Amino acid sequence: MTHQQIAIEKYGSASTLHVSELSPRPPGDDEVAIDVAYSGVNFADIQMRLGFYPDAPKKPFVPGYEVSGHVTAVGKAVTGLRVGDAVIAGTYFGGYASHVTIPARQVFKLPSTVDLAAGAAIPVNYFTAQLALFEMARVRKGDRVLIECATGGVGVLAIQMARHAGAEVTGLTTSPHKKPFIESLGAIAYTREEFRANESLRGYDMILNASGGGEINWQRARLGITGRMVCLGISSGVKDGKRNFLRIGIAALRMPRISVLKLFDANTGIYALNALHVLEDQSWIEKLTKAMVGVEEMSLKPHVGKVFPAAEVGAAHAFLETKQATGKVLLQWSGGN
Repeated sequence: MTHQQIAIEKYGSASTLHVSELSPRPPGDDEVAIDVAYSGVNFADIQMRLGFYPDAPKKPFVPGYEVSGHVTAVGKAVTGLRVGDAVIAGTYFGGYASHVTIPARQVFKLPSTVDLAAGAAIPVNYFTAQLALFEMARVRKGDRVLIECATGGVGVLAIQMARHAGAEVTGLTTSPHKKPFIESLGAIAYTREEFRANESLRGYDMILNASGGGEINWQRARLGITGRMVCLGISSGVKDGKRNFLRIGIAALRMPRISVLKLFDANTGIYALNALHVLEDQSWIEKLTKAMVGVEEMSLKPHVGKVFPAAEVGAAHAFLETKQATGKVLLQWSGGN
């Protein structure tokens, strides 16, 4: 069987991505080999392709943080996983491939409540939402939570997780036609413009911000006393998948320089979350992988917006970066047929 991968060999538009051959390696003692059915596509992959992701490896490298598939081999020290098991895994780069060999601690049996496609939509989104909602913001029953990125993969799970904790959730979108989807998840829905224009909408206990830039200041003004904002990135610096240094520079300049002295007056807190850095810590990898039991405990339903054949990776990136997606975008390999 011929295996394939998709590498970022140069920075640029989605058309720079293409499929090439891969030579798999056998697992080490504590590793697992997986034939991949689906690879998750994340906004971070787009930033890597554009050259705006400082933590990415040197070119060429294979992006991708998550996969689903079947175990084909296990190392002699691995317990709890067997050949043939359906699994999901966080890959920490390298996920755009039809076969991966990774440490067993990053692999989790496919929850019984989801199929392989939905499974590939879980790791990055669940890890990010878990860190933001429960490790940083400590969301609990009765909280009022605002999810800015409500129709994306993280937002879809974050809404469900916050509601399971007993929070009242409001979701934002830039596309009016996506409001019914947010409401179908049990959240109150507004367009970003509607929400911003309504000054009475304030007093939130937690805000999940993904756009960064100048959006942070007006949103954090909507926090109540002891409210917490968790910032995930600077999606406002990218538009239509174009490599625009001016736009990303402006977005970075508009990021507020927040004074601790000013926070004393507001009695609020600001967090910044780089899930990639968290996943560099082996203890956190194990902790978050074990926390995947929450998928079944909370009856989470990831939403797969669209699946592209792996050979159409450029179209998948274009679909996500132009904000056509609702939920998760996936790449399908032959193992997903």
